[in-house]
Parts: sequence; structure tokens; C-alpha cells
Amino acid sequence: MPKLFGTHGVRGISNVELTPKLAFELSIALATWLKNRGKVAIGYDNRTSSIMLEHATIAGLTDGGCDAFRLGMVPTPVLSFAIRHFRCDAGVMITGSHNPPEYNGIKFWDSGGASFSREYERQVERIFDKPRRVSWSSIGSCREVGVIEQYTRAVLALVPKFKRGLKVVVDCANAAGSVVTPHLLTELGCQVISMNCQPDGTFPGRLPEPKPENLAELSRTVLSCKADVGIAHDGDADRTLVVDELGEILTGDRVFALVALHCLRERKHPKIVTTVATSSVLDDVAAKLGGKVIRMPVGEPVVVKEIRSRDGDLGGEENGGVIFPEWLLCRDGIMTAVKFLECLDRSDMKVSELDQTLPKYSQVKQKVRCHDKLKSKALRTLAKRLARYKLDRTDGLRVIFDDGWLLVRPSGTEPIFRCFAEARNEKRAKELADLGMRELKASIKAAKG
Repeated sequence: MPKLFGTHGVRGISNVELTPKLAFELSIALATWLKNRGKVAIGYDNRTSSIMLEHATIAGLTDGGCDAFRLGMVPTPVLSFAIRHFRCDAGVMITGSHNPPEYNGIKFWDSGGASFSREYERQVERIFDKPRRVSWSSIGSCREVGVIEQYTRAVLALVPKFKRGLKVVVDCANAAGSVVTPHLLTELGCQVISMNCQPDGTFPGRLPEPKPENLAELSRTVLSCKADVGIAHDGDADRTLVVDELGEILTGDRVFALVALHCLRERKHPKIVTTVATSSVLDDVAAKLGGKVIRMPVGEPVVVKEIRSRDGDLGGEENGGVIFPEWLLCRDGIMTAVKFLECLDRSDMKVSELDQTLPKYSQVKQKVRCHDKLKSKALRTLAKRLARYKLDRTDGLRVIFDDGWLLVRPSGTEPIFRCFAEARNEKRAKELADLGMRELKASIKAAKG
């Protein structure tokens, strides 16, 4: 059968690519994979299609003999926490994450609270067309359980109350983080100004992806309120970006790097697991800590697998999602925000001053449309066109230069290629991005024939 899973889970436009029928079929396949028994935690974000897909998911799981633990609307890290808290055998998170409101997704989680590995995904795909239903006497049950309070208490037990009374503007994008982050930061001693914290699946305040063009209002609010910092989540709160007191946006890489410096400062030779798309600032941090960076293909499942196999101390991606292995084996944007604010609280510095402790890099991020069927051919053509350079084929094509790098890779969730470039100055980063886009467009054109 065709490949179902992308970079992280199954994703598509609701009621077009991702239908209740597909959700049911995926879930009964998961139940079959679980040998038609066990407990499965289910959470969802607040997209307009999420409850519809949740009902279909519960139907598939119970049809396959599993007991469903219905969490309701929760951020993704809370779902991960719940799996271990309730000792479940698996989990399902229904979320479109950072994608626009018409999208949704289904992500499977293992009993350790980590997203399914690539091997687990392949196993589910192999049994997708031959699920096993149970008899009427073995149909699974469904119960509603609360877990947000338990998650919050667990964080508060790990993190001491802040001392500085930081004024924080929290922008949850009218999404799932709204039910956790503002309250949690208040409990930690912050003066919280909530923004876009009324859940609404149409995302009227801003689009869910916390990128600079979507955070202009947050920047203005930080300035007008004379706040110390702004915090921005994506749709399921597994990512966090930061706005400094001057209204400037810190990229996800830099948030990751500052959190790494804070969390790993007492570790000997720490291992930081990240992807080929993450800034070289992580290499600078690792060198400062006497540790090393392990770079993997893009995607949380791959990063988590490497953390497990290499006993990694911290993981994450360039998008602002950090994985704290001793806490949860998933990206946790809420804990990322907490740890960043803890770092800020203890430093007696402003966010802009903290940021200045890191080396500066310029980045350019672009994308171009490409039909999924053409991606492999276009990538092969691109490799030939760039053969004169030093290439890293870990994921897509990473072209390494003495003064920067260029990454071109096909998206696992959208019909696009992404092109990232980084260098020490803006001019050189743009030159590298221009090179990548020029060669990529020519390769896509050639793939079309």
C-alpha cells in the first residue's frame, strides 16, 4: 500500500485527504498492531475537524479491542505526559500542529510517550489493509480522564518559582497551549499578559506557525506593555519562539541554543541531538560545553530514536521544539518556555543581552512547490547539478561551504521543497539561498520533463 506517514504522523486537509474514514482505518490498524488489547490515550487540538476525527479514532480503537482514555483538548506534550501517567500502551494525538486551519493530522505515540519510530510506522502500514476486529464481547471501553492539572503540578515540582516577577506576553495562537501555559507561568511567578489565548479552531488572531511574519502583533504588544519577553506557541504547543524586550524575534535555533546552555551547563561532555536544518549556533554551544552535536534527518521520530540509542542529553529542531529526555520524549514547547524563562530569571540579564552571548548567523528560508511524485526525481537531478560541492546526504542535500551551508530537502508533510541557507552575514546567506533556489527550480523543471 502507499506510504501513509510523513515527517511526523499522517497529515492532510480535513475532509479531503484526512477523513473520518481514514482516521478509523488508522486507529483499527493501531489496535491490531497492539494485538487487539491495551490502553490508548487520545488527545486533540482545537481545530474545527478535531472532535470529528477523535470520534472516528475512538471507534477504530474500540472496534479493535482497545480501551480509549479520552483526554479532550490538550497540547501535544500533555498527551505524551498522559501516556506515562496512566501507563498506557500507546497514544494518539490529533493535531495539525503549525499548519493552517484547514489541515489536521494524526500522530501515534508509543508506551514511553515518544512518537512512533519509523519502524513502528512501517509495521502499521503493512497491516493497514488487513485489520482485525474483535467480537462484540471484546469491544473496548472509552473513559474521559483529566490530566492537565497533573501535568502542571509535575512541572511545578521540577522548576522552582521565579524570583524576578518577569512580565511575559503569552501568544498561544488561539490554540491548545491556551489551556496550560498562561496559568502555569502565573504559578511560576510571572506577570502574564495573555494574547490569542481563547481557543478558536479558525485561528482568528494569527496563523498557528510561530514565524516572524505571524508574530508582528506579539512584538508590538511586548513593546507597548514594556514586557520582559514574549512567548509564542504553535497549534499544539510543542514549539516555542521568543520575542525579546525590544520586539525582536529569536529564531527557534537560538531559543534551543540558550536553553541548551542553561540545562547542560553542569553536564560533562553532553550530547545534543538535532537535525541537518538546525543552525551552527548549536555547534558553538556544544563546543562551549565540551560536548558534541549529533545531526539527523528532519523529524521528531528520528531525533528521539537517536536520543534513545545514544543516551542524548537534549534534543530538538530549528523550529523551537526542544526535547528534554529526563522529562518527556517529545518536543515540549511549554517546558521550553519554562526553561527559557528560568534561564532569563537566573541570569539577571535582558533577553537581548542573553541573545548577544551567542555568535550571530544570518539565515534565509524559502520554499517552492513541487508535486510529491516529482520530489525523488528532482532531488536526484539536483544532486548531479551540485556534485561539484561538498554534499551531505543525511536528509535531502546539505551543501557545506567554508563560510556557511545550504540545505535543500523535500517536505514530508506538504507538496514543497524547503531551501535553508546560513552564513555569518546576510549577503552571503542570500547568495547561498539564491544558488539553492536557482538549482532547485531547474531540477524541478527537468523532473516535469
